[in-house]
Amino acid sequence: MPPGYPPSGGYAPQQPPQAPPPQQPAPQAQPQQPPQAPPQPQQQYGYGQPQPFYPSPGGFGFQPEPPRKKRKALPWVLGGLGGLLVIAVVCVLGFITPGWFVSSVFDAGSVQKGVEQTLKDSYGIPGVSGVTCPDGQEVEPGNSFQCQVRVDGQDKTVTITVKNAEGVYEVGHPK
Repeated sequence: MPPGYPPSGGYAPQQPPQAPPPQQPAPQAQPQQPPQAPPQPQQQYGYGQPQPFYPSPGGFGFQPEPPRKKRKALPWVLGGLGGLLVIAVVCVLGFITPGWFVSSVFDAGSVQKGVEQTLKDSYGIPGVSGVTCPDGQEVEPGNSFQCQVRVDGQDKTVTITVKNAEGVYEVGHPK
């Protein structure tokens, strides 16, 4: 058997000769420093020792995410603008011209004063008092309603007929 092989026939690594420990100089008076942790030996991997495992990208079911599709904002912007346009048109046509949502009504107090003045001044009827007209009468051409009047202590009825959409009305003779 060659030198350096064990008698069993297996391979035995040769140990390098050990050097004698270095001589340390005699301790001198130095300021005391806190003890430092000795450096940790680096872990070496060899035959029979566990080795770290680093999976490859895409392995074991891990796959990169597909790129997301960008949603375009243009359809949303155009839809929003279209909705605002529809709302604006409805508001203009409903409240301003021709005024589908707005109905004009007569102020009962103003009509009562107008009826009393017309009966006294235009028809020359003395003793007109206590004119009462119903509230909420619409200003619509052709619409007519009744007002109650006291003429010389007697209760009478006057018919009011709306002539146009601007609120011009006609006062009939008391009956």
